[in-house]
Amino acid sequence: MLTLSDRSLMSYAESAQRGYLERESTSVVPILTAYHQLQADAHSQAASVTLIRQLRKGIS
Repeated sequence: MLTLSDRSLMSYAESAQRGYLERESTSVVPILTAYHQLQADAHSQAASVTLIRQLRKGIS
């Protein structure tokens, strides 16, 4: 997500084949909503680090 100086929003996504920049608000707003939901559902940074360390111990 990109917020420009005029407060307009843009989104950028990429795949293995290409990158895609979206400027139309009808496309950007649903992406922003999904991004905010992911942030709300995500573990904290500390919890993520703890989980990664635990997983690494199980792999090695």
